[in-house]
Amino acid sequence: MPEMLTLFIIYVHILSAFYWIGGNLLFFSFGLSMRHIFKDPSLIPGFRALGKTFRIGSWISVFLLIITGFVLLFKRWGGFNTDMIIKVSLFLFLLPLKILHDFFIAPKAAKEEPPGFYFKLTLFIARLNLFILLLILYFSIKFVR
Repeated sequence: MPEMLTLFIIYVHILSAFYWIGGNLLFFSFGLSMRHIFKDPSLIPGFRALGKTFRIGSWISVFLLIITGFVLLFKRWGGFNTDMIIKVSLFLFLLPLKILHDFFIAPKAAKEEPPGFYFKLTLFIARLNLFILLLILYFSIKFVR
């Protein structure tokens, strides 16, 4: 694979991971601020709109991560080792959680007035997703190091 193409694929892979992880960190910190500091219900529609927009971008990131990760794994790094097996296993565990959160639980939580069971479940799954993403990042760094 030509070096420029390889660098471009690595760039897209890292940028996609940053978008997904950074977006989750934003929601975690903004969500805490909104709930505990502002306590202003008028912010909720904006938060929901941001969530819908981020969902689209995060799924684009997921697909780019799958494509670029597959190419890099076999063309550049030569296959699996223990760290990569853990990383891929975590990613495969995370995908159904993301589907559950994005398409089933979060939409129900958005319709709850006042926020109740689905809202709390959405927060729990979102935090679990972020924790798993950070573990994936850790094993990614370990793998390429």
